[in-house]
Amino acid sequence: MEWTLEDVEETSRLHPESFFIPSRQEREAQEIGRMVRLHFMLTNALEGQPRAERMWVEIMGQDPVTGRYTGILTNAPGVIQSLQPGDTVEFEPRHIAQSILRQGDPAWVEVGEKAAMVTRKCMLPGSGVRWMYREAATREQDSGWRLFTGEEDRAYLSDPKNTAIMNVYDLIDRDPSLLEPFKGAVGTAFERSGPDAEWVEVKNWR
Repeated sequence: MEWTLEDVEETSRLHPESFFIPSRQEREAQEIGRMVRLHFMLTNALEGQPRAERMWVEIMGQDPVTGRYTGILTNAPGVIQSLQPGDTVEFEPRHIAQSILRQGDPAWVEVGEKAAMVTRKCMLPGSGVRWMYREAATREQDSGWRLFTGEEDRAYLSDPKNTAIMNVYDLIDRDPSLLEPFKGAVGTAFERSGPDAEWVEVKNWR
C-alpha cells in the first residue's frame, strides 16, 4: 500500500473553519522525544479503506538547516503494510497535524484531548468566545466546558444545529487566549468584553 504524508497546512487553508493545526511556531520548534501525529494518506486506497491512517511518531532529531524532522513510528498501521512500529519517518513541520503535550508543559491542559461545546456564533468572522463556564461532565470524553459569545438567546440555544462539539486543543489553536481559562476547575466561569480583551474569572455565577 503506497502512501504520502498530508500537507496539513494546505488542508487547513482550504478548510479554516473545520481543520485546525498547531501554530507554525509550535510545529517548527518540536523537541526531541515529543510525540506528533501525522496523516499517512493512502494513494491507492481500495473501496471500504480509510482515506488516511492517522498515526503518532516520536521525534528523534531535526536538521538545523532544512528544519526536517526524523522520527520513529509508534503505531501499528491497520492498512499500510509497508510500515511497522519502529520504522523511521522523515517529515516537515507542514505535516504535523497535532502534538502531544506532557504534563508540566506550559501549554498542557488536563482536558486538552476532550470535547467542549461551542456555539457557532463564536466561529463567525469578527466574533469569538466571550463567556465560558465548566460544568460537571456526564461523559468520559466531555470536558464540561461550554463556550458562548454571550449574545445567544434561548431560541438560538434550543436549536442543536447552532452548537458544535470541538476538541479543546483545537479551540486553543484557533484562539490561544483560551489556554488559561481552560485550566479552570469544574464550576469556574470566565468572561471578557471582546475577543481581544483580558479574561476575568466570574465568581458566584449561576
